[in-house]
Amino acid sequence: MINDYINKWITVIEQMNNDNTYKLAWGRAILECISFNKYKFESEDIIICFDDISECMVKYYWNQLFFFNLKQAPYKDKYPKICQYTMELIDLYKKTSNTTIPIWFDEAKPKLNKDYYKKVVSNVSKTLHENVSWRFKRVGKDELDLYRYSKDEGSFISINKNELELLKEYSVILSKLLNYKWAQLLEKFNFCPKIVNKVNGISEAKLCRNSLSKYKDELLKEFKDGKVIDFYTGEELENDNISIDHVIPWSFMYSDDIWNLVVTSKSYNSSKSNSIPSEEVISKLKQRNEKLVNLLNGKYKDDLLLSIENNYLEKFYYECRL
Repeated sequence: MINDYINKWITVIEQMNNDNTYKLAWGRAILECISFNKYKFESEDIIICFDDISECMVKYYWNQLFFFNLKQAPYKDKYPKICQYTMELIDLYKKTSNTTIPIWFDEAKPKLNKDYYKKVVSNVSKTLHENVSWRFKRVGKDELDLYRYSKDEGSFISINKNELELLKEYSVILSKLLNYKWAQLLEKFNFCPKIVNKVNGISEAKLCRNSLSKYKDELLKEFKDGKVIDFYTGEELENDNISIDHVIPWSFMYSDDIWNLVVTSKSYNSSKSNSIPSEEVISKLKQRNEKLVNLLNGKYKDDLLLSIENNYLEKFYYECRL
C-alpha cells in the first residue's frame, strides 16, 4: 500500500491544471535534486535550494527548446517567462560559439558565460518563488503538505527525513508520472513525433538508432537507368559514396520514415548536420514521394501513401520551422 505522503504527490500530479509546463518541471526538478543528493541537512530538515531546482529546470527547457523546439505553452508569440530566460541563454550561446547547431545542455554548460548563467538561474528562482512553488501544492482550494517554504524569502523548500526517504524510494515512479503528464500537455501545443522521448531527455547517443541500409534498395528504385543521383546536388553518385539522409532532421523526428529519407553523398550528409531544409527542398521531396509511391510495394508503399494522404511532410516541416 502506497504511503499517504506519496499519495499526496500522486494526487497533485494527477489533478494538476496547467497553462504551461512550469509545475511539471518544478516537480521533476525536486525529484532530481533528491535523487542526486542536491540538498543539505539543517537540524531535522532537508533543505533544497531554489537555485538547484532552477538549474535543473533550465536544463530541461534548454534541451526541449533548443534541441527539439518544443513549445511549452499555447501562446504563439510569447514564451513563458522561464522559457524566455532560457532562450536568452541559448541565444547568447549561439552568438559566442558562432553556431546555431543544437547542443545538449550538459555539453554546453562549461562553455556558457558564468555570470550570465548565474543571472538566469537567479531570475528563474525568483519566478519559481512568485508563481510556482505555492501553486504546485494546490488541489482545488486545498494546499497539500508536500514540503515547506517561506512565502517571504522563497530561497528554499524543506522536507523531513522520512519524506526524503519516501521520495528517494518513489522518485522513478513519480518522475515517470510527471513526464507522462508533461508529454500529454506538449501534445496540445506541438505537432511532432516521439514527444515522450524528448520530454525524458533521451539523446541520440542513448537511443538505439536503426541502420538506414534497409531503405537503400527501396529508394534506389527511383533510378531505373542505374544512375544514382544525389537528391540535393543533382550529381551522379558512385556506389561506394551513397548515403541515406533525413531531410527533416532526425533530432526533430526521432524516427526513420521513408517519406523523409533521400539519397545523397556521404560528405553532404555529414556537412548538412541538423540544418532545417528550405521550402524548395521540401517541395522537391514532395514530388519525389509522389513519384516513388508508384514504384514501391508492401509496407513501404503503405507508409509512403499514408504520409501523402495525411500531408505529414508539410505538417512536420511547418512545426520544425516554428
